[in-house]
Amino acid sequence: MSLGEYRGELRRAVHHMKFRNRRFVAARFGRHLARAVRQQSGEWRPDFVSWAPTTARRIRDRGHDQSAIIAAALARELRVRRVRTLRRTDDNTQTGASRESRMRGPRFVVRVRSVRGRSILLVDDVMTTGTTLARARAALLEAGAREVRCAVVAHVRATGRAQVVHG
Repeated sequence: MSLGEYRGELRRAVHHMKFRNRRFVAARFGRHLARAVRQQSGEWRPDFVSWAPTTARRIRDRGHDQSAIIAAALARELRVRRVRTLRRTDDNTQTGASRESRMRGPRFVVRVRSVRGRSILLVDDVMTTGTTLARARAALLEAGAREVRCAVVAHVRATGRAQVVHG
């Protein structure tokens, strides 16, 4: 699920959040995503919300992981826990990378055992090729998650409109 295409006002808001440390924007995105999840998912409710973590280098540079902040606000709105389930095992950023490089994507390992049998809502800020979410989702399912649905703030047009992914 996506709030919209990564252009115009939505793109500017994402840039403020990521590059100008406007954390309040991430919290707003979380609230809007919660509304979209409720509308699109009906009675479905995740056991917890998690996120696709950014690289350690990006966290040092920016001082935050925007997807973690979005996930916190989303979890608060849905009244479920936010759990850091994934650890990124590479330090390659997707920002500015070629499509070919993006398709190789990041690598993740599951940090906690509590995913077995759980329904998880996985969050990221922008979906370009879908590789990051696909790899993160695959890691969670391989670790025993029952279902992983994905939500992003924005998607790049070439990928089409992102939908909730059912596991």
